[in-house]
Amino acid sequence: MQSDDRRGRVSRDLGGQTRGAASGGSGGETRDGGHQAGSRARWPFPEPAPAVHGGVDEGELRSQGIDPAAIVDFSSNQSPLGAAPSARAAAAGAVLDAYPDRNAEGLVAALAERHGVTAVQVVAGNGSTELIRLIAQIALLPDDVALSLAPSFGEYEVGTRLARARFEEVRLEPAHDASTSSGRRFVYDHQRFAAAVARLRPRLCWICSPNNPTGAVLPPDDLERSLRDFPDTLFVLDEAYCDLLSDAQWTPATLDLGNLLVLRSMTKLWGLAGLRLGYAIANVAVADALRRAKPPWNVNACAQAAGLAVLCEDDRHADAVDLLRRGRDELAAAIAALGFPVSGSAAGFFLIEVGDSAAARRVLLAHGCLIRDCTSFGLPHHVRVSPRHPEQNRRLIEGFAALAGSMRDGGTS
Repeated sequence: MQSDDRRGRVSRDLGGQTRGAASGGSGGETRDGGHQAGSRARWPFPEPAPAVHGGVDEGELRSQGIDPAAIVDFSSNQSPLGAAPSARAAAAGAVLDAYPDRNAEGLVAALAERHGVTAVQVVAGNGSTELIRLIAQIALLPDDVALSLAPSFGEYEVGTRLARARFEEVRLEPAHDASTSSGRRFVYDHQRFAAAVARLRPRLCWICSPNNPTGAVLPPDDLERSLRDFPDTLFVLDEAYCDLLSDAQWTPATLDLGNLLVLRSMTKLWGLAGLRLGYAIANVAVADALRRAKPPWNVNACAQAAGLAVLCEDDRHADAVDLLRRGRDELAAAIAALGFPVSGSAAGFFLIEVGDSAAARRVLLAHGCLIRDCTSFGLPHHVRVSPRHPEQNRRLIEGFAALAGSMRDGGTS
């Protein structure tokens, strides 16, 4: 049987040095080492389980006789204000009969100016998920270790396993927090995390901060300490949900340490989820490696135009942040008043203990509300919700009131 490390590709160090090569063809072997009868070769494709995501699945809803247009999506983090009119106009006016700029240089330059870095330190992607998989490709070889703080975004594991590397986790644990109705908040434990890095010596470390789905935040001092203590590990800081943070988690000088790559999303509070747009920021060597690995024209003309437009909408973005923060706090208080323990969160979403999360999702769906069942995160008794516009939030509160009644009547647990 062909071994996993015979992939026929060369992987390079982030600075451009060749780390090693693998060679060998697939021949006509089957998985058990035999030869298949047909003429078509059987390739040893990696088979990671697909990640579970929030958001509307129209096929699922229609199979249950539910009109997707009648559902309010509280399962994914989006702008309560929707897309800016300027972004819609820019996307509508994009040139469709010519290839877009292959590296989205206009958008990249604007993003670099916003973050105080050079344009060669920024790489645009077709959503941050594309960049996650590219990072795994350039940083990992078979049998390398990638470590993730967990629970967290499922694409980290998918990207790692597509690179045929080992995926390991360090679980976040809840700590006492008297300010929340649950009396707890998930937190990072630097000692446990550092001990795992020291033991496993991962080539790559995925850190989502604020964490999805717990809303836990990595203290900036702990991040810099990790970067300095483990210079051979590339730390990927995914800031997809950082909009509500008041303090920066890194500075341009932090990138000079050489082993930090920051991911940002423009699909959340910038209101561009339908266009898919994200970007990476790193030092020049890391960014160059990522740029060489990405496909040309990976960010389409509509996304480039809309991305540039929303960067001129800072006031609207600030309004969306304020509305999301107030919506989160008001929703959390209202749901807690119904008897559901709510965990503290620094992000625009929060966790709710509901007993049976799958049953809770069914009840809420019957009331026109889609929530995120957190079983796939290893939290089968929790759901995650993200606020929407105030009148839509009222529907969610009514749905949780119905859920509370159902639980009292023994309909769910």
